[in-house]
Amino acid sequence: MRRGVRRIDPGWDQFTVNIPVRFNEVDSMKVVWHGHYVAFCETAREAWLDARGLSYKAMDDSGCPAPVVRMSLEYLRPAYGGDILAVNCAQVPGNEPKLECCYEILNQRSEVLCIAESVQVFVDQTCQVLLSAPPPVERLFAAIAAARQLRTAHGPAG
Repeated sequence: MRRGVRRIDPGWDQFTVNIPVRFNEVDSMKVVWHGHYVAFCETAREAWLDARGLSYKAMDDSGCPAPVVRMSLEYLRPAYGGDILAVNCAQVPGNEPKLECCYEILNQRSEVLCIAESVQVFVDQTCQVLLSAPPPVERLFAAIAAARQLRTAHGPAG
């Protein structure tokens, strides 16, 4: 089967958060309800953006929010209550000023449970798509490029 969602390239700028699966996130079959995976991705993307200096609040304060315009997920195996999920978010380079991210959600045994992609576009206060990056977004992409360059210089663990 051909996958519709791409995987994270080790050279891309990325960030990982650990998320424990809570009781209220499992369904009657004792597995994580599929809709929660979107929230897991959002949590990782928000932490990654914060680490690169552009929080959602800062986007809003600067008048350049970035709504999600596309998201796709592929569920590979279930997560269960009590699991600790590692959610990796990485920016796909070369699509600026859009913000395209890939995600991998793994359990504590390093099994890939879900892969996902999202696309966000920056808009002005009237919700018109910005065709060029405003200054806060330019700084975000500069921070991403610097992190990618550092990662390349020091290898994936750097």
